[in-house]
Amino acid sequence: MTQFPITRQGLQDIAQLLIAGMAVFGVLALVTRRRGRSPRRYLQSAGMLAGLTAVVYALAFTVAPNIPTPPVPFTARFQSNPVPDTTESIDAGRRTFQENCVICHGSRALGDGPQAFTLNPKPFNLQVHVPLHPTGEVAYWIANGVANTGMPAWRDKLTDEQRWQIIRYLDALAAKRIDQ
Repeated sequence: MTQFPITRQGLQDIAQLLIAGMAVFGVLALVTRRRGRSPRRYLQSAGMLAGLTAVVYALAFTVAPNIPTPPVPFTARFQSNPVPDTTESIDAGRRTFQENCVICHGSRALGDGPQAFTLNPKPFNLQVHVPLHPTGEVAYWIANGVANTGMPAWRDKLTDEQRWQIIRYLDALAAKRIDQ
């Protein structure tokens, strides 16, 4: 069975954008009507977006997997990786990942490490999960852990640079720029 490539949360975000578009076309229809012209085109556009919104919500709650996203501070989403995207940084991230994260996440970050079967919830497939989130969110979760999971906080065990190098490695792994 192949996994649906977009999560429920991603589809809900898309639906919110479609709803915002409906509101814009609704306002344009009102303005056009007040100016004495026909708002038909704007109303048709709003109707099309309403139909797309219904389809997106239907997919979100029937087909797409629900990957709960742990909360992060709003500002964390806007952090960018200060570590350069170089082979050296990726290799350093790979070494740190292999030394600290393989036990749960597995050697290829698929969530299949030797301890994974003892954890509830199971570790995520990071090759799928990491690209779905802003870099700053991933950095926050590595630094602070994830509540109600087996993911510990690494801020006292790994330096900032090591944590960012792990993210460089995971990004490269997910993008298939490296083998492992």
